[in-house]
Amino acid sequence: MKIIVMSDTHGKIQLAEHIINKMEAVDLLIHLGDYYPDALAIAKNMNIKVVGVKGNCDRAEVEKEKVLDLGEHKLFLTHGHEYGVKSNLTRIYYKGLQEGCSVVLFGHTHMPVNMKHENILIMNPGSLTSPRGGSKASYGIIEIDGKNIYSDIIEV
Repeated sequence: MKIIVMSDTHGKIQLAEHIINKMEAVDLLIHLGDYYPDALAIAKNMNIKVVGVKGNCDRAEVEKEKVLDLGEHKLFLTHGHEYGVKSNLTRIYYKGLQEGCSVVLFGHTHMPVNMKHENILIMNPGSLTSPRGGSKASYGIIEIDGKNIYSDIIEV
């Protein structure tokens, strides 16, 4: 299963659609908020399955967080602002652990993170439209092959 992970697109979807259009066999788009309606527009325009959560700048009627069960793996999705991710990742890590997840996905900081801590993948795809902290525009890729999870941050 190939998953593209995006966050913080803030109403600008042209680059996201261009990236998805050039990819082969994307099974799912995960959008981590700010701006959730972008996820819906991308799903419609690109005919791709999308799962998303609400960010701190969203007014959409969608969950603030969710656990996505993909069989071998559970993914915890949240925007991250309610877990203090600009300071550290401790609270969000423990929330993922509490939920029994092997992957924790968040946005909010506009800066990419791709790390493993005690067998839990922690990823922030960064932002395609307004990167911060010296980072470049970016998104994430997760590939799941049975029990194996591969992840990467792609800079644009």
